[in-house]
Amino acid sequence: MKIYRNFDELPSCHNMVATVGSFDGVHLGHRKILDYVRKIAQETGGQSLVITFSPHPQQVLHPQEEFFTINTLEENARLIEQSGIDALLILPFTPAFSQLSFGQFLQLLSEKAGVKVIVMGPNHSFGHNREGNCKSMQQICEQNGIRTVTIPEFVLEDSRVRSSKIREHIKNKEFTKAETLLGHSYKKIK
Repeated sequence: MKIYRNFDELPSCHNMVATVGSFDGVHLGHRKILDYVRKIAQETGGQSLVITFSPHPQQVLHPQEEFFTINTLEENARLIEQSGIDALLILPFTPAFSQLSFGQFLQLLSEKAGVKVIVMGPNHSFGHNREGNCKSMQQICEQNGIRTVTIPEFVLEDSRVRSSKIREHIKNKEFTKAETLLGHSYKKIK
């Protein structure tokens, strides 16, 4: 897997299948999304791309809140690579970057990254004030030549698999529950 740190480092590609998110923990729900990205890329002759951020957006937008990441960025990158993804774009998340509308961000994805398909879960949103969600993205994506694929939320044992739920389990020292949702071990020394 190739790792890039800004749009300008990306090689010229006109058929990227991408997903965007923090991917903290790279849990079972994330892996389902990554599987879709990889599968669609193979079917369309494209390349699979994960776009994530450093630092985690919560650490920039709400620095006073009690927040911790499940994994380090390096651990997340390793888990993404194990999923068979072709490329990882790690964008610096700054206060200025957080002001981009989802339309502006989609335009960057189209023009700078050659994204033709975006895969996301039903609760995913991005852009300033999280205005880019499944409903609002459809029209803007079409205007930018991007197809959207929304997959159902991953549920395991009647529990929605979300990073926030995993953090809750870790905070409560319920490591077995956290690992069940992660689908891999969690280093308890954190």
